[in-house]
Amino acid sequence: MTARSAARLSVVIAARNAARFLPLTLDSLRVQTEPAFEVIVVDDGSTDATAAQVDVVAAVDPRFRRVAGAACGVSAARNLGLAEAGAGLVLFLDADDLLAPDALARFAGALADPAAVAVLGGVQRITEEGQPLPGTDNRELARGTDQLAALLRKNFVVNGGALAIRHEAALAAGGYDGALRYGEDWEFWCRLAVRGRFAILEGGPVLLYRQVASGANYRARGSALARDLPCLDRIAENPDLRRRFGRQLPRLLRARRIDIFWSGVRSEVQFGRKGRAVMLGAVGLLLYPDTLLRPGLALRFLRSVRP
Repeated sequence: MTARSAARLSVVIAARNAARFLPLTLDSLRVQTEPAFEVIVVDDGSTDATAAQVDVVAAVDPRFRRVAGAACGVSAARNLGLAEAGAGLVLFLDADDLLAPDALARFAGALADPAAVAVLGGVQRITEEGQPLPGTDNRELARGTDQLAALLRKNFVVNGGALAIRHEAALAAGGYDGALRYGEDWEFWCRLAVRGRFAILEGGPVLLYRQVASGANYRARGSALARDLPCLDRIAENPDLRRRFGRQLPRLLRARRIDIFWSGVRSEVQFGRKGRAVMLGAVGLLLYPDTLLRPGLALRFLRSVRP
């Protein structure tokens, strides 16, 4: 029996010039207490040591393999990994993040409900150096009766490494939209949530989510003042969501736009640009005065930037 056929989970890592942190990410997988998994690293046109780092690990551990991507971006790379995945559960892990040692074991045993399309774990944000950052439990908003509405208002999944997805559900949802540069993961998760609930994995965080000032997600979002967010347009045009929420959908997406803005302000604080954060905060209250009507958002923001 091959490592691929025996795998209970497929971990897909899209990597482009990821050599700075990738060895740590791979190490966090090699020490997993769950042995039956495969790791597919899609090397999306790297020009650094990314390919060599994966090949070194794959040479001694057959659960790891490298697939060459076409340098078409993270969404295309993840879709390629999804097509290559052989297990019933798939996890999209970023190349600079870390999994807790028991993460895959906990994920593998958590989808008892056949109606659940995925299982959501906890996230701990960390600095570039690996130190924990303040924040709230991302699973709080997923505990309500309407998870999809909550996800439309705020990305409570946070990062793909916190969501183990049924393989067939990911395929049925259509995978990632390759035309999106920012919010492509959230847009995919919304389409996934149309198909069923996310089970919630209790206990400590499964994912250590590294906050990097030069990271692709931070660059793709651009300024917190950016108003052109195609991911929101995709959701606004989604026929399933239009039928389900009707006139409520623009209000939900207004809440999401506000949340994206304040997430950008939080990033400025985390990366030491407090003066810019104060300026953006003042502008934000003018652009989004309805922020003041969302005390939960304000509380989460304050808890995420406290010293």
